[in-house]
Amino acid sequence: MEKIKSSSNRVVVFTAAFIVIFVCSGSAAFSVFVKPLTEATGATAAQVLLTLTLYQFCMSLFGVISGKIVDKFGPKKLMYVGGLVFGTGWALTSFASSLPMLYLSYGLLAGAGNGLLYNPSINTALRWYPEKKGTMAGILLGAASLGPLVLAKVGAILCQQFGTQGLILIGAFYFILVCLVGWKMTAPEAGWVPEGFKAQVAASGNPASRDYSPKEMVSSGTFWIMLILFSIACTAGIMMIGSLSAIAQVQLGMTAVTAANMVVVNCLSNFGGRLIVGRLCDKIGETTTLAIIFVLTMIGLMGLKAATTPLMFTIFLIILGASFGGVLVVYPPLTNKTFGVKHSGINYGIMFFGYSIGALVGPQIAARSLDTALGTAAYSQAYVIAAAVAGVGLIVDLVLIAMQKRAKLVSATEHEV
Repeated sequence: MEKIKSSSNRVVVFTAAFIVIFVCSGSAAFSVFVKPLTEATGATAAQVLLTLTLYQFCMSLFGVISGKIVDKFGPKKLMYVGGLVFGTGWALTSFASSLPMLYLSYGLLAGAGNGLLYNPSINTALRWYPEKKGTMAGILLGAASLGPLVLAKVGAILCQQFGTQGLILIGAFYFILVCLVGWKMTAPEAGWVPEGFKAQVAASGNPASRDYSPKEMVSSGTFWIMLILFSIACTAGIMMIGSLSAIAQVQLGMTAVTAANMVVVNCLSNFGGRLIVGRLCDKIGETTTLAIIFVLTMIGLMGLKAATTPLMFTIFLIILGASFGGVLVVYPPLTNKTFGVKHSGINYGIMFFGYSIGALVGPQIAARSLDTALGTAAYSQAYVIAAAVAGVGLIVDLVLIAMQKRAKLVSATEHEV
C-alpha cells in the first residue's frame, strides 16, 4: 500500500480528493438527462429514474468492495480503475437504446465506478487530518454540492446540442480529470499523526477508539443504531429535495425554468451547510450536531409546508438544504471515531448503505403521499411525513448520545480502577 510519511503533501492529497468527489457527485444532476434518455430508450420517466436507484445500490456495493481494496493496496491504483469504469459508464449511456442497456451502462458501470472512487477518496483525505476531521469533511463534501450545480448546466447544453451523444464528452472529461489527480492519492504511514495531535487528544480526555474489524463493527449494537440513524436522516431530506422542482411548480405555480432556480438555491445552501456542519462536528461532536440537523430539518419542512410566497419558500429551503447537506459530513468522522481508522475504508463503505436505503425509501414515500386533489397543497402530507421521520431520527440520535455517555463513564471508571 503506497504511503508517504511527510505531512507536506496532505493539502495536495486533499485537493485531489476534492476533485474526485466533484466528479462523483454528477449523478445528483441525473434529472437533466431523464427526458433525452426516455426519448432514446422509448421508456417512461419512471423506468428511466429506476436507473438512479440501481446506480446508488451499485455505488454502495462497490463502496464496500473498494474499502477492502484500499485498505490492502492503497487508493492510487483504485483511482485509475474507478475513473475508467465511471467514465466508460457515462460514455456508453450515450448509446443506450433500451432500458437493459441503460441499466447496464449507467446503473451498473457508472454506479460501480462511483463506488470505487467516492469512499476511498473521503477516507484517504480524512486520514491526513485527524485533528479536524469534521471541518475537512465539510470542505471535502462541499464538492458534492458543486458537482451537480455545474453538470446540470453543462449537461443541459450538451444534450440540447448533441442529444444523448453529449454523454460521451462527459464520460471522457470525468475519466481524464480523475487520472490527472488520482496519482496524488496516497495514504499516510500507519500511525502517522500531525505534530501536537497526541497532546491534543490527551488534553481532550477522549482517547481514540480501538480499531474494529468489519465483522466486529456489524456485530455491535452501536453500528445498527448508526445505520438506522443514517437511513432516517437521508430519508427525511431526500423525500422533499428529490422532488424540489415539481414541488415549487405545484405549490407556488412556478414555471419549470423558475423552479430550477430553487434547485440552485438548494445546491448553494447544501454547500454552505456542509462547511458549517464540519466545524460544528469538531466543536461539539458529531451526534450533537446531528441532533441540531434533525431539529432544523423539521423546522425547514414545516416552514416549506406553510410557504405561500417565493421568499418564504426560499428561506425555509435554505434551512432544509443546509441541514440535509450536513448529514453526509457527519458520518465519515463519526464512523472513524466510533470504530477506528485501521479498517475505515470497508467500514464506512458498509455504513454508507444507510444512504442508499434512504435514497430508495425517501422518493417512494414522497410519491405515495402525493395527493393531487389538494391542488397547491398536494405535498402537504409528504411534508408532515418527512418531518415525522426527522422526529424519529432525533429520538434515535438522543439514544445514541446516551449510549456514548454511558460508554465514556464506564471507560473512565475502569481506567481509575
